[in-house]
Amino acid sequence: MTAARKARASHAGALASVISAIYPATQHPAFGIPGLVSAAILLLVSASYEREARKAAARPRRPTVHEQLRRAA
Repeated sequence: MTAARKARASHAGALASVISAIYPATQHPAFGIPGLVSAAILLLVSASYEREARKAAARPRRPTVHEQLRRAA
């Protein structure tokens, strides 16, 4: 799984955490805190994966063996 896909999955998890925190918060605002904390943690993880994906995209792609052999011939 690439870093970009992990980042998108973390974003989806954070959104699900926020959505699931909304219902308990209707009873008392303190009940929504665990869901919001987990969403914040998932967003931090997502930011880390996004940074890794940007670094990988900026890195030059290594040529495949076939490209190396074609260039050598």
